[in-house]
Amino acid sequence: MVTALCATGAGDLFAATGDGDLALISVAADSDETRAADGRSAQELVTAFFDASSEVPDDVALNKYLIVTNGERTWKPEDLETVTTATETDPAWLRIRAAVNRVRAHEE
Repeated sequence: MVTALCATGAGDLFAATGDGDLALISVAADSDETRAADGRSAQELVTAFFDASSEVPDDVALNKYLIVTNGERTWKPEDLETVTTATETDPAWLRIRAAVNRVRAHEE
Protein backbone atom coordinates (compact mmCIF):
# COMPACT_ATOMS: atom_id res chain seq x y z
CA MET A 1 0.00 0.00 0.00
CA VAL A 2 1.33 3.43 -0.91
CA THR A 3 1.65 5.53 2.21
CA ALA A 4 3.32 8.64 0.79
CA LEU A 5 3.52 10.38 -2.58
CA CYS A 6 5.74 13.25 -3.65
CA ALA A 7 6.29 14.96 -7.01
CA THR A 8 9.86 15.54 -8.16
CA GLY A 9 11.03 18.68 -9.92
CA ALA A 10 10.96 16.73 -13.20
CA GLY A 11 7.26 15.92 -12.71
CA ASP A 12 7.68 12.26 -11.75
CA LEU A 13 6.16 10.73 -8.64
CA PHE A 14 8.11 9.32 -5.73
CA ALA A 15 6.12 6.77 -3.73
CA ALA A 16 6.77 5.07 -0.39
CA THR A 17 5.03 2.07 1.12
CA GLY A 18 4.36 1.14 4.71
CA ASP A 19 6.91 -1.67 4.29
CA GLY A 20 9.69 0.81 3.51
CA ASP A 21 9.80 0.28 -0.25
CA LEU A 22 10.54 3.35 -2.37
CA ALA A 23 9.74 3.83 -6.04
CA LEU A 24 10.33 6.57 -8.57
CA ILE A 25 7.37 6.56 -10.94
CA SER A 26 8.00 8.23 -14.29
CA VAL A 27 5.42 9.16 -16.88
CA ALA A 28 5.56 6.79 -19.82
CA ALA A 29 6.75 8.40 -23.07
CA ASP A 30 3.52 7.40 -24.85
CA SER A 31 1.28 8.84 -22.13
CA ASP A 32 -1.31 11.44 -23.15
CA GLU A 33 -0.49 13.45 -20.04
CA THR A 34 3.17 14.22 -19.52
CA ARG A 35 3.50 17.21 -17.19
CA ALA A 36 1.47 19.41 -14.88
CA ALA A 37 1.95 22.49 -17.04
CA ASP A 38 -1.80 22.79 -17.50
CA GLY A 39 -2.25 24.33 -14.06
CA ARG A 40 -4.19 21.49 -12.44
CA SER A 41 -4.13 21.33 -8.67
CA ALA A 42 -2.14 18.73 -6.74
CA GLN A 43 -5.42 17.03 -5.80
CA GLU A 44 -6.42 16.77 -9.47
CA LEU A 45 -3.01 15.38 -10.40
CA VAL A 46 -3.06 12.74 -7.68
CA THR A 47 -6.62 11.77 -8.60
CA ALA A 48 -5.61 11.42 -12.26
CA PHE A 49 -2.62 9.30 -11.21
CA PHE A 50 -4.75 6.94 -9.13
CA ASP A 51 -7.42 6.71 -11.84
CA ALA A 52 -4.74 5.65 -14.35
CA SER A 53 -3.00 3.13 -12.07
CA SER A 54 -3.80 -0.12 -10.32
CA GLU A 55 -2.58 -1.79 -7.17
CA VAL A 56 0.22 -4.31 -7.22
CA PRO A 57 -0.92 -7.51 -5.49
CA ASP A 58 0.64 -8.00 -2.04
CA ASP A 59 2.05 -11.41 -2.96
CA VAL A 60 4.00 -10.16 -6.01
CA ALA A 61 7.44 -8.52 -6.10
CA LEU A 62 7.07 -4.79 -6.76
CA ASN A 63 9.98 -4.73 -9.21
CA LYS A 64 8.00 -6.95 -11.60
CA TYR A 65 5.58 -4.03 -12.12
CA LEU A 66 8.01 -1.12 -12.31
CA ILE A 67 9.32 0.47 -15.48
CA VAL A 68 12.97 1.29 -14.81
CA THR A 69 14.46 3.82 -17.20
CA ASN A 70 17.07 6.53 -17.46
CA GLY A 71 15.09 8.30 -20.18
CA GLU A 72 17.01 6.64 -22.99
CA ARG A 73 16.77 2.95 -22.21
CA THR A 74 14.28 0.82 -20.29
CA TRP A 75 15.47 -2.13 -18.20
CA LYS A 76 13.41 -5.23 -17.49
CA PRO A 77 13.92 -6.87 -14.07
CA GLU A 78 15.99 -9.65 -15.63
CA ASP A 79 18.25 -7.02 -17.27
CA LEU A 80 18.97 -5.45 -13.90
CA GLU A 81 19.93 -8.80 -12.41
CA THR A 82 22.83 -9.11 -14.84
CA VAL A 83 24.09 -5.55 -15.44
CA THR A 84 27.69 -5.16 -14.18
CA THR A 85 28.89 -2.02 -15.95
CA ALA A 86 27.80 1.59 -15.75
CA THR A 87 29.39 4.93 -16.51
CA GLU A 88 29.47 8.13 -14.48
CA THR A 89 26.75 9.53 -16.74
CA ASP A 90 24.36 6.69 -15.86
CA PRO A 91 21.80 7.28 -13.09
CA ALA A 92 22.96 6.56 -9.53
CA TRP A 93 20.49 3.67 -9.18
CA LEU A 94 22.07 1.93 -12.21
CA ARG A 95 25.64 2.47 -10.99
CA ILE A 96 24.70 1.05 -7.58
CA ARG A 97 22.95 -1.94 -9.13
CA ALA A 98 25.96 -2.67 -11.37
CA ALA A 99 28.30 -2.49 -8.36
CA VAL A 100 26.10 -4.84 -6.31
CA ASN A 101 25.96 -7.31 -9.20
CA ARG A 102 29.77 -7.20 -9.60
CA VAL A 103 30.19 -8.03 -5.90
CA ARG A 104 27.69 -10.88 -6.17
CA ALA A 105 29.45 -12.28 -9.23
CA HIS A 106 32.79 -12.09 -7.45
CA GLU A 107 31.40 -14.00 -4.42
CA GLU A 108 30.17 -16.91 -6.59
